[in-house]
Amino acid sequence: MDILLVNPSQTEAYGGMKPPVQMHMGLAYIAATLEKSGNLVEIMDIDAEGLSLLDFAKAVKAKKYDIAGFTVTSPTLSSALKLANEVKKQSPATLTVFGGIHATIRPRETLGFGCVDVVVKGEGEITFREIAESLAHKRDLSDVKGLAYKKNGTLAETPARPLIDNLDELPFPARDLFKKRAYTYPDALYRDTAPVITSRGCPGMCTYCNVRQIFGNVFRARSARNVAEEIEFLVSKMRVKEIHVWDDNFTTVKKRVFEIRDEIRKRNLKVKFAFPNGIRADFLSEEILKALKDMGTYSIAVGVESGSQEVLNKARKGVKLRKVEEVFALAKKMKLEMWAFFMIGLVGEDPHTVKQTIDFAGRLDPDVAKFHILKPYPGTEVYDYLRSKNFILTEDYDQFGIHTPPVHRLERLLPFEMLRWQKKAYKRFYLRPRQIVKQILRIRTFNRFIVNLGAGAGLFRMILFKKG
Repeated sequence: MDILLVNPSQTEAYGGMKPPVQMHMGLAYIAATLEKSGNLVEIMDIDAEGLSLLDFAKAVKAKKYDIAGFTVTSPTLSSALKLANEVKKQSPATLTVFGGIHATIRPRETLGFGCVDVVVKGEGEITFREIAESLAHKRDLSDVKGLAYKKNGTLAETPARPLIDNLDELPFPARDLFKKRAYTYPDALYRDTAPVITSRGCPGMCTYCNVRQIFGNVFRARSARNVAEEIEFLVSKMRVKEIHVWDDNFTTVKKRVFEIRDEIRKRNLKVKFAFPNGIRADFLSEEILKALKDMGTYSIAVGVESGSQEVLNKARKGVKLRKVEEVFALAKKMKLEMWAFFMIGLVGEDPHTVKQTIDFAGRLDPDVAKFHILKPYPGTEVYDYLRSKNFILTEDYDQFGIHTPPVHRLERLLPFEMLRWQKKAYKRFYLRPRQIVKQILRIRTFNRFIVNLGAGAGLFRMILFKKG
């Protein structure tokens, strides 16, 4: 099979701010699995390659792929649909497949669009491979688990596919299929940075998270040896200097953290590690932080979310604020850079709790603080709650991007107030002389200067000019 995999544009989803240009690991894993089965695979990354709709249409018309697959989140759905419509215009015989978090959560809605033939629900590697096999051998899709598809003008669904038990069986992601080499990663010290995913699933029950809809709550992990082999390949063959670990919670199993550290040291791999996707504070301790530092870690992000214990409890975060303070104090002693993610607009939020969050951020004094406004994504508990209260203000998925205006209200907090408090939070945190000096001193490499220049400009535009 001749297969095209597409990462749609995130431009609309980022609300005017420059979207990140990062290698899509989900597509990389699916591509590697398809290649292993003998398929010819091409990846198009719309933002990274700077492709217009016309560019995409020309490429599809020239190649006429057997299958075109699109990874879809709620805020990138409209972008994916525009591209899929072009596929159907230029090559009507091409099978269009949508996968990813939005397609998984709302398969029938996604399949309702005329340009979508098949929806993959859940993990996509094995399912997509079996779709290709069925198409190649002209077999019906009814035997492929984890699908919703169109059959004789009606919508059909197959039973759910079990989660992949042994992640070591998956081939390493097909990074070589991404045409652009200069992907950028937040706050990275070095341009030669690569993302790695070592596990799937998180035991957390946070009301605002929908990742478990794909990966579940059961923690599944690659072996330490398998992880170290991929890192060794990246360091020795691709000359990577920095690894960004994108796990939902890398430290869920303590023993495995120590095993990965030992494998890295045994192989004498000299590489920096950062955890920008976040690690739960309750899964960090002095011995875990030390192990992370010993393997080369210099930066860790923690999803703090709120400075109000009451709000955290309602969000079912399962973390105490005193534990968060303890972790940040330990990390600072070890001279680890710390990020803190905060969220404004969770259930139970009011002006007093937002002020608690801003004050708590000041006490923690992380190297980097992010204050995002909650986006209640479909498939989350918080979305269902807010919808039941008629507090969801729009179902336009284009408005669900991380930097777009609020799409919900609360009993004691309106959208314009969320924006105003977000602006206050950034001002209070960053416009302090000590913090300004700290940010300047953090610029230790030219690459970090470049990647932070754009981010900093966007932040200050928001602080100075954004309404709210």
